[in-house]
Order: sequence, then structure tokens, then C-alpha cells
Amino acid sequence: MIKAIAFDYAGVISPGPMSNWIKTNLDVNGKYFRYYKQGAHKWDLGEMKLEQIYKVLSKITQIPQELIWDRFYGRAGLHSEVVEIIKDLKKNYKIILFSNFFAEILRKLLDKHGIKDLFDEIIISSEHKMKKPNPEFFDLLVKKTGIDKNEILFIDDTKQHVDAANELGIKSILFKNTKQLKTDLKNLGITV
Repeated sequence: MIKAIAFDYAGVISPGPMSNWIKTNLDVNGKYFRYYKQGAHKWDLGEMKLEQIYKVLSKITQIPQELIWDRFYGRAGLHSEVVEIIKDLKKNYKIILFSNFFAEILRKLLDKHGIKDLFDEIIISSEHKMKKPNPEFFDLLVKKTGIDKNEILFIDDTKQHVDAANELGIKSILFKNTKQLKTDLKNLGITV
């Protein structure tokens, strides 16, 4: 029986502050995309400071560092239907935020959107120096949740993360859109 549901942030709760710009403007085989991926890997692991992150994003986007927050993160929206699903689920389940992200930015986004209190536990990769799909990061999810892994449901938009969770015995849903999420939840006996 599911007792806790863990949600990824970028791509599930939010479209992702940088994702659309990256998809639209960078060639996946180009040097700037590689530079972005290298930077993202480091900041997700907490290996960069905020100024360094803004410097990387400034170089990629050609937007001055001091405007990065306003241009991308300050304008970032939410998947409002997913937020409504979380509010419904919170009545009966422990809700966890489990995300690869730079904590200082993500915590500021949670405050900006007024959704921090939706989560019983917030687990951000940069604060723990490990990230999905690392099995140790999923072990941390189980430990912090205080619930057996077969009682946790994990929702993420990255197949590699979902596959890793499934291999560890954590039920998972690959998020594509809210209609599909509602159907998958219903198939697991979870009504919203």
C-alpha cells in the first residue's frame, strides 16, 4: 500500500525554468549544450556556487548574470494541474519533493510560488552531494521518508530516473502530462 509519493520538480511540478530555452536554442551536439550539461551536473551535486551557476548560464544564453534570475527563474511557472493533484494527494499521503536541482534556487522558487508547505519532506540533490539515478540518493529518499521502499511512489519525467527507482523496488510513474498521471495513479488505486 502506498503511503508516500515523491515528486520531481523540473519537468513535473514546473515545466523547468531553463528547459524550454535550452531545447529551443541549443544544438544537443554543440559546445554550449555540453557546457550546460557539465554545469548542470556540477550544480546538481552542489559543486558550484550560485555566482558560478549564473556565470555558466550567462555564457550560454548571452544574458547578463544579474538578469538570469529575472529572465528564467523569476518567470518560471508551475504545472497548476499537478499542484492541484498534490494538494488532493496530501490529504491521504506523505508528499515528498525529490529533485536534482541547486537548492538555493529551488528553495527560492518554492517560496516564490508559495508551495513549500505542500511537502512533508524536501530532498534536493545539491544539499546531499548526490543525485538521481544514484541508488544511494534513492536510499536517502527511503530513509528520510521513514517508510518502506515498497510503500513509496516516485514520479519523474526522466526515464533513466524512473527505471533506476523501479530497479530498486520503488514503484514509479514516468510523467508525460497530467491526464496520463491521473490515469496512472488511478491504475495504482490512488484517486485524485
